[in-house]
Amino acid sequence: MKDYYSILGIDQNAGESLIKSSYRKLAAIYHPDKADKNPENQDKFIDINEAYKTLSNEALRSAYDRELKEYTAFKNARQENKITPYRTRLRDGANINIIVDFTGDIEQMRQKNKNFKEDLEKTIDIERYIKCPSCNGEGKEKGTLSMVCSECRGSGKVKNKNSGIMESCRNCGGYGDIFLYKCNVCNGMARIKTSERVTLNFKLNELVDGVKNITLEDKGDAGVFGGKNGNLNVAVKIDDNVLRKINKTSNSFFSKFSFFKK
Repeated sequence: MKDYYSILGIDQNAGESLIKSSYRKLAAIYHPDKADKNPENQDKFIDINEAYKTLSNEALRSAYDRELKEYTAFKNARQENKITPYRTRLRDGANINIIVDFTGDIEQMRQKNKNFKEDLEKTIDIERYIKCPSCNGEGKEKGTLSMVCSECRGSGKVKNKNSGIMESCRNCGGYGDIFLYKCNVCNGMARIKTSERVTLNFKLNELVDGVKNITLEDKGDAGVFGGKNGNLNVAVKIDDNVLRKINKTSNSFFSKFSFFKK
């Protein structure tokens, strides 16, 4: 990575006026019309222009400074043998807990004289995090290594300057290490949010107090960097009044159900 500050002969705290004056001085020396035909001088002039265009633009300079900081930390980490192929901290995915009202569905089935001894089915749409398909859940571009975060020195936490309380490091997201080149799809998170359709199957006599709890293992949010997936926990609810109507028309069958016993 080119060090634009060194190319212009200035430090990283240089202001706009110093950047401009250094550029003009060097451009005059290495300009193709004034410099000799030495290829090295021509390349130097190209670098000078490239450095000036970047450092004279506030947005470009800010982005460059962040990348330079990570690159410098990466070089230091390599020298200190503090780089690894993968992140050292894993995170388990969260469980997803939702409630599904099946009252309208069961009421329509009752009006159509549905045989309630059969399995009931409900299809729902959920949003969950899945492993990023672009980086295969690694959060980084192929060939990029993980290095110790220069802000928290690998602890994942930093002290708040105002409160003095330890909090998650913003530079590395609390992982303790960073990627020089993140995956451009998941931005280093190793997972993306997507919508999925899930089918629930259950029997009416499995409800307790009008509720059927269903757990689908590994169907919650995806874990990252080796962490486990969470579960999808669904509570299927049916209104008691509708259940009583069903019981009234199918008394012989439903008399054994626990939620109708007194």
